[in-house]
This record gives sequence, C-alpha cells and structure tokens, in this order.
Amino acid sequence: MASKVHYEDNLFFLHSILRTVESGLRLDVDAEYFRDKVLEDVFFIDATLMRMFSSLKENPYLINRASYLRSLRRTVVAFSDFLEQFARGDLGFSDAVSAYSERLTTAQHAHHQVRKEIDLILDQEDPDEETASVVSSQEYGFLLASDEETEDEDDTTDNAAGS
Repeated sequence: MASKVHYEDNLFFLHSILRTVESGLRLDVDAEYFRDKVLEDVFFIDATLMRMFSSLKENPYLINRASYLRSLRRTVVAFSDFLEQFARGDLGFSDAVSAYSERLTTAQHAHHQVRKEIDLILDQEDPDEETASVVSSQEYGFLLASDEETEDEDDTTDNAAGS
C-alpha cells in the first residue's frame, strides 16, 4: 500500500527533537535520569534520517525531491555536528555515554557519507526540475480560456435547446 511521506514536516520535527536534546545536554542534568531517553532520541533520529534518505534516494521522480534532499542535508549536517560533540563529551554525559562512543562515531561517519551522497544527487539533478512543473502564465491563459469557452458553448447549446 502506497503512503504519502510528509518529508518537510518530518524533517522539521526531527530537527526540533535534535535541538531539544542538544539544549537539554547543555544543562546540568543528571545522567542517571536522562541517559536512556537521550540515547533513545539520538538513535531514533539516526535511524529515521537514514530511512528518509533511503526513501528519497529510491524515488528519483518524486515531486520536490531536490527540496526535500536539501532539507534532509541540513538536518543531517546538524545531526552529524551534534554526534561529533556528543561523542567527544562536549555536551555532557561523557561518562554516561562512553559505552556508546563507538556506535555514535559510526553513526557520525555514516551521516557524513549520507551528506556526500546527497551532494552528489543534488549535483546531478536538473536545476530546472523544480520549475518545470510550474504552469506558465500562457498555460494558465489557455486553461482558463478553454474553460470559459466551454461554459459559453454550454450556455449557447442550452439556449438553443430551450428555444
């Protein structure tokens, strides 16, 4: 069953979660209370970004794909930067997440690779792709004129039949 993916909203929400986690880690919160939740959110963001990238990569004919890829790239870059700081312990919890440092570093490298792949895809995209689906003023004129002419013809036919 096909389903509609709301890339912009999903990416906005993921980016919001990321900012919240990053802001929270700048506070002096106790790792014993929040470590599991923070790690859960980080790994959720990681997995979801990878799924979204896979979906966009597999759908080259998706409308607004280039725009979604650019939004995804921004979120991936922010997440990769976050992972670097988080793995180094710059954001707190360094002792509490040391057991996960290898997994965090692996995720950071994976997202760095995703960013490179997005750049390659965007470089290969036709720059006029997004504007190709825009209807020109001449096309609007033609479409509106044909609708008005159709209505006029229907009125003329109705009047002739009523006489």
